[in-house]
Amino acid sequence: MKDSIKRYLFNNDVVITVSRTRDLVEEARKLHNTYPTCTAVLGRTLTGAIMMGSTLNRKDMLLTLSLNGGGPAGTVLATANGNCEVKGYIDNPYVDIPARKDGKLDVGGALGKDGFITVTRDLGPGTEPYIGRTALVSGEIAEDLAMYFLRSEQHNTIVYLSVWVDIDTTVISAGGMIISPLPNCSEESLSYIESKVFDIGNYGMMLMSMDIPEIMQKIFGEKELELLDEGTPVYRCDCSVERFERGIISLGKKELQEIIDEDGKAEVVCRFCNKKYSFDKAHLIRLLNEAK
Repeated sequence: MKDSIKRYLFNNDVVITVSRTRDLVEEARKLHNTYPTCTAVLGRTLTGAIMMGSTLNRKDMLLTLSLNGGGPAGTVLATANGNCEVKGYIDNPYVDIPARKDGKLDVGGALGKDGFITVTRDLGPGTEPYIGRTALVSGEIAEDLAMYFLRSEQHNTIVYLSVWVDIDTTVISAGGMIISPLPNCSEESLSYIESKVFDIGNYGMMLMSMDIPEIMQKIFGEKELELLDEGTPVYRCDCSVERFERGIISLGKKELQEIIDEDGKAEVVCRFCNKKYSFDKAHLIRLLNEAK
């Protein structure tokens, strides 16, 4: 079963965004060589960001989700666009802490909860980015996102995010669900959604053996579900030599000259995909001339 994002209209007054992101999160695990708990931290963040980003209208629109709770994992960040592409990183991918008492990975312990969740929406050239920021409540990410929606956007929302890691550290299941009642949503719909909270909490396990339409029918039964749109989420980094050249030029003539004189070369590493870019002396001199 392939990764996918689907958006449904439930009972004409609730929008439900659901995703399967197993392949995407596994790609991120390989790129960043994350330990299991950090795989869950990064995977939940990527999944949340790409579901939120899937509502953007164009590829050049970006949504960035950043969390730092003061835990050993440091900052975790994901940037998604309107084309269901996402990239991200975690400051310390090698955090190794005991599981929780219930046996689940201790995402909150790795991320911490003494900090903030920040959502930035960049709607393209000529517009000012919208930045929303709220305090973390648990560090488990889904609950923090739900609180962000409530406090920053005044929208009562249910958020579920899940990453299951196998004993060999590979990802066996990942995905999420965001349930957003529309204005003037009926009490009947709200009560029905609330009655399904336990089933929603098993969504990650269902992803191991069922596709999304089957899961939606199992959770919401014969209630009216209209598929609004769908897409294929992928992990994609857009780094390039040209982008890092611009970054080196932005250092300024003085600092660039010092690099040439002292090291004679430079190597930079992309935080999102760990790809290395090497610049020899001749290349740096060309960039220095451009800076001048």
